Amino acid sequence: MKVLLPGLAAALLLVSGCATTEETNSAIRARWIGQSTDAFFSQYGPPQRSYKLGDGSAVYNWRGGEKSIQHAAQYRDVPRDKDSKKTDRVMVSPARTEELFCELQINANAAGSITAIQTTRESSGAGFSFSRCAEIFDKR
Repeated sequence: MKVLLPGLAAALLLVSGCATTEETNSAIRARWIGQSTDAFFSQYGPPQRSYKLGDGSAVYNWRGGEKSIQHAAQYRDVPRDKDSKKTDRVMVSPARTEELFCELQINANAAGSITAIQTTRESSGAGFSFSRCAEIFDKR
């Protein structure tokens, strides 16, 4: 039991430093609501799509932070039988590519000021992060 407690404490410290999507949304809203879409797009890149509404306002779909991470196949050596010293190498998980990204929906009024902004989809972050958007928008 004494051995488990330090490991559990370390795991809790790691998780407590990670931002959730809702925490990230709150930080993004606090930073960008009232700012111009031009300022956002010049800092983070253009939107993938935009929709102009009848009243002159607009809805933007933005995607950024795209990154591919290659994960090598994982193998394990297993004994051929319980009396043999010979082993066979067995694949535990195949090689794979993980795609990281952050997608936002941004609403702006006719003057181009952001009135709403929220995460619509995202991957986990690189390493131990739960949120790719948190990494992009530096919410820790």
